[in-house]
This record gives sequence, structure tokens and C-alpha cells, in this order.
Amino acid sequence: MRYYFLNEKNTKMNPLKKYIWLVDTLMRSGDTGLTIKQVSDAYEYDDDISNGEKYNGRTFHRHRKEVKDIFGIEIECYSTGSEFRYRISDNGDNDYFRRWLMDSIAVNRVIIDSKDTAQYISIENTNTEHLPAILQSLKEHRKVEFDYKPYWADTETHYFDFQPHAIKMFERRWYLIGRYKKDMPYIILALDRISKFEIKEETFHQDPNFNLEEMFEGVFGITIGDGDVESVWLKVEAHQANYLRSLPLHRSQMELTSRYEGFALFALRVRPSYELRQRILSLGSTVEVLKPESLRNEIREEARAMVAMYKEDEE
Repeated sequence: MRYYFLNEKNTKMNPLKKYIWLVDTLMRSGDTGLTIKQVSDAYEYDDDISNGEKYNGRTFHRHRKEVKDIFGIEIECYSTGSEFRYRISDNGDNDYFRRWLMDSIAVNRVIIDSKDTAQYISIENTNTEHLPAILQSLKEHRKVEFDYKPYWADTETHYFDFQPHAIKMFERRWYLIGRYKKDMPYIILALDRISKFEIKEETFHQDPNFNLEEMFEGVFGITIGDGDVESVWLKVEAHQANYLRSLPLHRSQMELTSRYEGFALFALRVRPSYELRQRILSLGSTVEVLKPESLRNEIREEARAMVAMYKEDEE
């Protein structure tokens, strides 16, 4: 077995910092973009990035290629007639991931630029210990081996010859999606429960029919389940509704008709799941499930159990 690392030849410096800088700089330039000369001037002006180094066209195109290979973000070239300019391509592919990734890059750049005020920046922790190695295995279609211990089990399971197909984030946790053999079903494992992770030299052919978007169509969270996609109607208190408008529960969320006095009505097209019930319950009395009746009953029973738990003992 052999453990592979991303960009081993670049261990003297951290090239990711330069890639983040380049993407963020071009993002800030908008659709107009920048010439290589303008990128070079900006690079050399930023002492924290350049360390006094020059930035020529050859370096720019090498970084441009690495940005596409690592992040999947394309830096396109276009002509104004008098000069060539470069900007972030808006190709629309996997837009949710692309938007999240570029937002993350922008945030990282802000943090890098704000190192003197780091004491005033609070960030929630996310377990990403094995993420770089998993990304490497995904890129090279290599099998992996690791131990896995679910929270509900007392012992670990050893996974060998595991074929990683995708990763997914939910509730600040990363999940690995893959399988053993061609005819076996896909399984979903949390990264924070994985240990002794190794990438093997043996490669595999990824299923050409695998589609992450289709797999999680109508899924809230990471539990796929066997149920059908249903219309879930939520009656939401007016103040709480503002939060759901700015950060929807699910990409299918839509607001029904106009706003009512004191509340709003939202509809989702999802498979009712454990994660969905937990999220609704976390919103407390500000949200009421109107339909489907099965989900409404489940929330009602959970609410009754909570009331019974906190009910004061009768004298």
C-alpha cells in the first residue's frame, strides 16, 4: 500500500495560497477580467503572495491549468480586439458546487488578508482530516482502504478495495460515497468516523452511469431511503420565515402564494427523512407541518415525547 499526497513536488511552498489568490483576484475583476500584465502587477504588488518574485505569462498559464485541475474552475480568455483578457468562466456546470467553492475561496482570501485581526474571526470547525487524500483518490480513480466506526457500533469495520465515487457535505460534515464491486449498492460513510485511511495503487473504472445529482434528487440530508418524493408544506412564523427565505431548507423550496399575516407558507419536494424531521424540530414552535399527514404525525409524536420528558412531576 502507498499513501499519495497532492502535489508532493510543491512541498517547499503552499501553491494553494497562490491559486486562491488568482481565483479571487479574477473574481473581483468581474466580467471585464484582467490582462496578464494586470495580474502580474497585482501579484508583484502583494508582498504576502509574491515574496518579491516576478510573475510572467508562463507562470500564469501554469497556475491557470492547476486551478482548473484542482478546483474545476476555468479561467477563460477572450479578446477585446486590442488585447487578450482573462476572467472566471461562467459555464453553469454544477453551479451549486461552483458557487460554494468560489465563495469558500473568497472567504479564505479574506482570512489570509486579515491575519492581523484573526482574533476577531470565529469559524466553525469541520473535520477535513482525510479530505485531501479522498480528493486525490477521486481524481485518480484509485481504490482506498480504511477503518470505519459508526456511532451506534462498538467495533470498527475494515473496508478494503473501496471504490470512492463522490463526496457530499451536510451539516458541516463530509460524507464519502462509494462501493466495493460493480453490482453492489452505493454506501455513504461519514469522514469523521474514518481512520487509518490509505490510498492503494490499484485503480478502478468509475460507473459511467453514476450521477450524484440524480442520486440525491429530492433528498434532504444524506439518507436516501426508499420513499417517494412528496410535497412537504410548512407553515412558518413570519420572523422565522425571513431566515428560510435567505437560506432555504432545500433547493426545491418555494413560497406559496403571497405572505400571510403573521406567517408564511413554504413547500418542499423531498423524501421525508430523519434529517428533515430533526431540522423541523430544531425550529421549534415557529414551524408547523401541514402535509403530508404522515410527517405531521411523526413530528406530533416527537413533540409529545419531548413534552412528557420535561413535564414536572405531579405532587
